[in-house]
Amino acid sequence: MDAALREIHAPRMGQAKNKKQRECPAKGGIITPEDCGRGRNSAISCPVDCMHNPFAPANYESQFGALEIRVIEHLSRKLSIELSQPQIREIADAMGKDDVFTSHALHMWHIHGEGRLAKWKDAGLLRDWKNDERVMLSCFETIRPALFEFRGVIDGITSEAVDLLCPELPPFKLIDGSTASRVGRYDVMLGWRYTLPSGERSSGGMIPMPSLDARDPLAAFKELLDHLGAPAGDSTAWLMEHMPLLAEAFTAVAVARQEKQLALSDLKQFALGYGVGEAERDPLLSLLGQHPRLFRESPRAGEAFMRATLLDESCDRGVDEEAMVVGDLRLHPDRLEILVIGEANAAQVRRFIASLALPLGQEECVVSDLAQSLPKHPHDPDLVPPGFLDGIGKIQMSSRVLLKDPVGPAESALARSYRGFADKPVPTLEGMTPRAAAADPASRARLVHLMKGHVSLCDGQRRTAGVDIDLNPLLLELGLDELVLPPPPLGFVEAEDYDDDDIPLDPPPPQELLDGEELESRLDRVIADEALWNRLDIRLADILDAFNDLSDKLNPNELEALQSTVLSALGALHPDQPPGYEPIPDRMLARYETWMTSGDDKESIGEYLDRIFAETRQPALCEAAADLLIFLEKESGKKLRPKKLDALFTAIAAAVWEAAHWPPQLK
Repeated sequence: MDAALREIHAPRMGQAKNKKQRECPAKGGIITPEDCGRGRNSAISCPVDCMHNPFAPANYESQFGALEIRVIEHLSRKLSIELSQPQIREIADAMGKDDVFTSHALHMWHIHGEGRLAKWKDAGLLRDWKNDERVMLSCFETIRPALFEFRGVIDGITSEAVDLLCPELPPFKLIDGSTASRVGRYDVMLGWRYTLPSGERSSGGMIPMPSLDARDPLAAFKELLDHLGAPAGDSTAWLMEHMPLLAEAFTAVAVARQEKQLALSDLKQFALGYGVGEAERDPLLSLLGQHPRLFRESPRAGEAFMRATLLDESCDRGVDEEAMVVGDLRLHPDRLEILVIGEANAAQVRRFIASLALPLGQEECVVSDLAQSLPKHPHDPDLVPPGFLDGIGKIQMSSRVLLKDPVGPAESALARSYRGFADKPVPTLEGMTPRAAAADPASRARLVHLMKGHVSLCDGQRRTAGVDIDLNPLLLELGLDELVLPPPPLGFVEAEDYDDDDIPLDPPPPQELLDGEELESRLDRVIADEALWNRLDIRLADILDAFNDLSDKLNPNELEALQSTVLSALGALHPDQPPGYEPIPDRMLARYETWMTSGDDKESIGEYLDRIFAETRQPALCEAAADLLIFLEKESGKKLRPKKLDALFTAIAAAVWEAAHWPPQLK
């Protein structure tokens, strides 16, 4: 090698000259890989950033993950020999339900809580273990239950949190890639932690503590422990044994609070209908066509038909940027129909009809209670402290539409909802405004907890839906500087990351109708254009795969027909991927399950389909897709089972409903 090449390839400063040796920062010299492996983090005090340290953050994926799994598998195999059949079935049942939290809790109790690990070690458990495994086990021995309150995200594998059960500890780094990918500021989660050289590590699943509005989460948690019979003082040992009970109690509290809120809320749906005679049809169409309280959507081609959103009486089209929605209006050739939720909105409709001053037919009104159609979640009410049901308010129906382009930078609907928040009375603050509560020493602590909940909610939308919102300016406006922390990065959560019980089934926004020739031409293009079909097949793969998880199982022929139909329908709705929007398969499945359990024995299949097709905001597309499904059945010569038709049509509607959350571009 000549001098020039020697200069280029010279070892970096401090690098071992012998490739079979490595530099040891702790020793200040060169050691063999064997000496490193036998002594690191035990006989040798390794720095956490050493490239050869498996506990270094840089080695989280390449070395640490495999080491942690290996140690857990060692312990699990040892445990499986000692457990009774009922104990094994209990763990297997939790794993079969994909309940990571409970299965992990049972493992932790049997290994740590019952003292098995200490006995195993005394009996020579570690005799054949490698050094890294021994060090890993010594870290794992520090495991304990934790009530995390998160403060921020540091990087892709690290978040910052405090343990509310150990208030004496300062904020610490929590190492877990899954948590760092989704957590928001002031999220409160119950889980486990153990200490690593580089920080704390979460272990097993986490469950969110139910929202209790403006209550201190630690005080509420202690109240729950007292209600469940935990001993006074240090409850660590009791928690280690009873973590599954806490998970059950968290569910019971969330369900009980939701049920009370539903009971307090007016969720009656009113379908109001008025006959329209030939003499009144044109005057009515003219009135509605110019009415300032109607936000019109495209009518069906070739029919005397109008579809619009009825706006709240308080809206001023000349001034307001957005308006509250009262309900959906449809004008058929011989009938005017308006669908609303709540007595107050029904009263608005009646005043609206009276203001038209036309001799319409006598009102026909069909009332249904939406709360009764929601799925019921079993829970044990005895696990809910009575005080946890105090101060629950009604559900506020606050659907809005934009009337004009906003002035300044575009805002999300969530961000707009916080306009003027500082000066609006809040029931949980006993009717005080946040600004007034911030200035009142007796109310400030409740405001802090309330705003932590709002920050957590908004950060959840940042992490899971990519909504660019940050409440730091509002916190500064209220003088809550101590709550101001950097917001977490924007992101989107994959479908499997959703908890079905927590998926909000918000309806699609008002939008133009895809119908007539435009609908036909789009469907024809999807079916005829092989390149487009292939792109859609790739783009919609998660949606199509999700149909395998329907509660009503389909045979291969039915599944193939459904997937082809839905691919055609969603391709017609969105031939190109809308920027910023990804369909959420779990939300689609949750909508499917809710529809399948809705209605009553008096509702015919035709009435059922009319109802759910209308709720998608794209009924014509649903009808065309249903026709396409039947056409595919005839073409293939393979019969669809009649008993599965309601499931197939509901699945089509659920897919359109999900995709309609991003309105189509029709111009």
